[in-house]
Amino acid sequence: VGARAGRAAAWPGPLAAAVAPPALAAVLDHLRDGLNLTSTALLFLAAVVAVARLGGMLSALAAALWASALLNYYFVFPLRSAHIANANDAVALAVFVVVALTVASVVDLAARQSRRAARANAEAETLNALALSVLRGDGALGALLDQLRTAFAASAVSLLQEPVAADGPSEAAGWLTIAASGAEPPRRPERADTLVPVEPGTVLALRGRVLGPANRHVLSAFTAQATAALERRRLAESAARAANLQAADKMRTALLAAVSHDLRTPLSAALAAVNTLADAELPLDPRDRAELLEIAEDSLLRLTRLVEDLLDMSRLQAGAMTPRLAPLDVHDVLGPALESLGGGADRVRIEPERPETPQILADGPLLERAVANLLSNAIKHTDTRIDVSVQAWDGQVRIRVTDHGPGIPADARDLVFRPFQRLGDRDNRTGVGLGLALARGLTECMGGTLEPDDTPGGGLTMLLTMPAAPPPTIEPAETAEPTVPTRGDAAG
Repeated sequence: VGARAGRAAAWPGPLAAAVAPPALAAVLDHLRDGLNLTSTALLFLAAVVAVARLGGMLSALAAALWASALLNYYFVFPLRSAHIANANDAVALAVFVVVALTVASVVDLAARQSRRAARANAEAETLNALALSVLRGDGALGALLDQLRTAFAASAVSLLQEPVAADGPSEAAGWLTIAASGAEPPRRPERADTLVPVEPGTVLALRGRVLGPANRHVLSAFTAQATAALERRRLAESAARAANLQAADKMRTALLAAVSHDLRTPLSAALAAVNTLADAELPLDPRDRAELLEIAEDSLLRLTRLVEDLLDMSRLQAGAMTPRLAPLDVHDVLGPALESLGGGADRVRIEPERPETPQILADGPLLERAVANLLSNAIKHTDTRIDVSVQAWDGQVRIRVTDHGPGIPADARDLVFRPFQRLGDRDNRTGVGLGLALARGLTECMGGTLEPDDTPGGGLTMLLTMPAAPPPTIEPAETAEPTVPTRGDAAG
C-alpha cells in the first residue's frame, strides 16, 4: 500500500521552485522581441503550476514569489531594476502572484486527492485480496506474510512469539519464529522497523519500511487474519492430536477384542493338555500322551507367533525396525517360511528354483516372516492348493503366492492391509488380523512392495516384489611379475 500510493519524494518540488523560474527567465530574455508582457507572465504562471503539481503548495508559493521578482526585474520597465514605474504593472504583478497561488492551490488539492484515491484504491485491492483468501480458506501463515510484505513493500516480515517459561516470559530464551517471508527476516522485535501486536506474546515484525498511522487500519486487517490463522493452526494441531489419540484408542480396543480370542483359545488348550498330563490318576497310553504334548506345543507356538506379530507391528508403527539388507537367494527363504506354518503346509506347492533367478537384496528373517504370513493367510481363508512361484525382470524379483479361493473384492483390498482387519471383519476365529498388515509393513521396510491381484479363474494372488541384488564386482587378478630363476633353482 505504501509503495503503491505513497507521496512523492520531498526534494523535487523545492528544487524545481528554485531552478525553474530563473531558467525560464533566461530563455524568455532571449525571446524578448517576439513576446509581450502578457505572454511572458502566462509562461511564468504555467511554470508555477508545474511546480505546484510536482512539489505542493509550499514549493508553488516559493516559485510564485521567485517568478514575480524575475518578471519585474527582466520584463517590467524600467528593465534590470526592482523599481516599478507604473502602478498598473504593480497591480499586474500582485494579481499574477494571487492567480499563481490560487491555481497552485487547486492543483495541489487535486494532486492530494489523487494520491488519496490511489491509496484508497490500493488499500481496497489489498483488503479484497485478503477477504478472498479468507473465503477460500487460505490460512497458511506463510502466504499471508508474503501478501503483507508485497502490500507494504517491506523487505522481510516475520511472525514472532515470545517464549513462555513455567513462571512467565523467559528473558534468556530467544523469540520463536512462527512464520517468515523475505530475505533475512527479523528474529527479534528490536531488529524490526515496524512492530504490530497480533495477540498477547505475538507480534508482526516488518523490516525495510516504517509504517505510519495511515496504514494502521490495513495492518489491523492483516493482524486479524493472522490471529485467525494462528487459531486455525492450533485447532488443526489439537484435531490431529485428538485423531491420533482416537486411532490409538481404537487400535487398543480392537487389540483387546481380537486378541482375547487368540490368547484365550491356545492358552485354554495348552492348560488343558498340561493339566491332563500332570494328572497322575488319569491313565494315558503313549499315543494319547503324544497327542496332548502336540496340542500343548502347537498352542504355545501359536501364542509365540501372535506375540511376535504384535511386537513387530508395534516396532513398525514406531519406526524402530531397521532391516539388515544383504544379497540372498529367494528359495533359501521360502523353505523355512513353509516349515514354520505347521498345519496346512501340505497344500503349498513351491516352484522349483531356476538357475537364472538373481539374488535379492533383503533381510532374510524379515522376508521369511512376510512370506510365512502370506502363506498362513492363504491357508486360513482357502481350502485350495496354494502355488508359490518366483519371477525376475528388469532388476526386480517377484514372489507370487497364488490361491484359488474366494478372493478379495477390489474395494476391500486396501482394508485387509490394515492392522486388526480381516476379510469381512465379522469375527476373529481366523486370527487377530495382523498377517497381511505385518507382511506389507515388513516388505516396505526392506524397500519392496506387496500388492494383491486377481488369480485367473478366481482367487487371489499376492505379489511380493523385492529389488534384485547388484551383481558382485570381480576384482581384476593381479599380474604376477616374472621371476628370474636363480642358479640354485635351475639346479633343482
